[in-house]
Amino acid sequence: MEVKQEKLSFLVVIVLPVILAVVYKDPFFLLLSMISLILILKRGLIDLGSLWFLGQSKPALAVKVDEGLIISGNEYIGVVEVHDVPVNYRDVSELSLKNLIVSFYKVVNVGKQVDITFRKKHVDIGKYKEKLIHRAQNLRVIVESDPSNTRARSELDLVNNILERLNEGEIPFKYVIFILVRSSSKEEALQISKVIIRGLDGLGLKARLASRADILDLLFLKELKDGSTALSLQVPFLTPFSVEKLPELEVRSEGIYLGNDIERNMPVFWNIEKVENPQMLVIGPSGSGKTEFLISVGSKIALQESIPVLFFDVKGDIKRRLRERKVPFKLLNPLLYSISMLEPNSVHYTLRAIQLERIIANSFSLDRVYSSIIFHLLNSLFEEYASGKLQKLSWDLVEERAKNQFDEVTFLVLSKIIEILKVADHEGPPLLNQISQGVNVIDLSLIKSEVLRRLIILSVLQDFYNKYSSIVDEGLRAVLVIDEAWTILRNEREEYPIVSDIVKRGRGFGISLLMATQNVEDLGDLVNVYLDNVGLLVVMNNGDKKFWNDTVKRFASITDQDVEIRLSYMGKGEALVRFLGDPRPLIVKLHVLAAGPV
Repeated sequence: MEVKQEKLSFLVVIVLPVILAVVYKDPFFLLLSMISLILILKRGLIDLGSLWFLGQSKPALAVKVDEGLIISGNEYIGVVEVHDVPVNYRDVSELSLKNLIVSFYKVVNVGKQVDITFRKKHVDIGKYKEKLIHRAQNLRVIVESDPSNTRARSELDLVNNILERLNEGEIPFKYVIFILVRSSSKEEALQISKVIIRGLDGLGLKARLASRADILDLLFLKELKDGSTALSLQVPFLTPFSVEKLPELEVRSEGIYLGNDIERNMPVFWNIEKVENPQMLVIGPSGSGKTEFLISVGSKIALQESIPVLFFDVKGDIKRRLRERKVPFKLLNPLLYSISMLEPNSVHYTLRAIQLERIIANSFSLDRVYSSIIFHLLNSLFEEYASGKLQKLSWDLVEERAKNQFDEVTFLVLSKIIEILKVADHEGPPLLNQISQGVNVIDLSLIKSEVLRRLIILSVLQDFYNKYSSIVDEGLRAVLVIDEAWTILRNEREEYPIVSDIVKRGRGFGISLLMATQNVEDLGDLVNVYLDNVGLLVVMNNGDKKFWNDTVKRFASITDQDVEIRLSYMGKGEALVRFLGDPRPLIVKLHVLAAGPV
């Protein structure tokens, strides 16, 4: 209080002559004020900064530092200093290093927020070399007196190696690692800090609560007094290249739950709304769990997105497993409902003729000659129908026209095809109109003809494409699920694309295609189109190392060591998962719906 009054008196001495100079218009008082100010400042009787607030000093930053703790307002930050790292990446195998890294982040991933700070500081090379030379001389004496001392010999080799690298121009530096534990209470911050210290000790890392002096050095970026000295290649984690690359967070952190990342113990999702392409391909041998996974993903999408999800059940096991898992679904018999191939389906008649040519050519494995005949035959009938010359289209009419236009051999081939078409395309209600929101299952297990199954699947796929392609970019609107996809993929040809068109363009029309097959060879001639464009590639457990090295390596970033140590020994329900746009895969324990009591 007395200091404040003293400062106020000095201020009056300075300001009063100024006021008198203004009142009496006499510059002598102004000169007197300036002389007084100079004398007061010169003698240090008053600080110039204190004049602004009449002796009130500027408020200090509201941060308090204690042993192992920073207090900033209502926030408490526990500070752990890692002061000794006895093992580096050269001392362990790559697998052990991965395990250490995973364990380290498990230890520090506690509390609401834990930050890690690395501090790096230049050191005097001359003094550092002098210290190393002195240490080397002492070690030589020890080794010469006791040649069996392997520890001293190893340390001498290490010191000599560091000296050699320093002479080559490598620059040493000091570094220290701080772990900051943020909390709303002092007790919790210190408690979590001590938990982290115990966890790090279990990994062989020496850590302690940072001293008050070390924390102040950290806050005000003062020169490091302690810390380990290293060369650049000894601590690669101080560079951005040590940060492990993962698929984009937005793609793997929201959406459909796929399972848990085995190496990092974190949940993995598939954000089907945000991915580049909402198509999924599952590859795995029989018994690997791919059907269970398809059912799980399809059911989750139906529940979360409230859209139609259509399963093609070739073997009859999908409907059985859905019942076991208490998933409600609508069962559709393709022998009762028609695929309505001769309906225009809101497209121009010529385009519809091209679509039917593709469907029939892929279903019956026709060559270009017969597929062209079918196109011209159907296109002419569609044209007559569109102009009003025909009141109704039927396969009987198509067969009659074929008999009148072509020779006996050609007609015989066309007649056999048309007879099979009549089985699926009859007078019954349109199959497409029966598909509703939720899970739908087309039961193909009753149909023993592979050709007829393929015809129904391709027809429904094409009609879905027609239905949803009129409106672009309205989000996900329908999902098609095909188990045993080899039944259609291996016969699809580049000149007659149906499935490959949906894979490449489905996102724009809101159509997602989920497929599973046993081998890459099942994908036929368009294997690269599928593997390059599917938004999610899931490769199930497979013990064939040739498969991983020759096939999967082209589409996912994996190493020989990954194949030898991890991928070849994955268990049932484990898979390599690759998101489109990022070749770095994850190894995931897949989540499937559990079967309930029947």
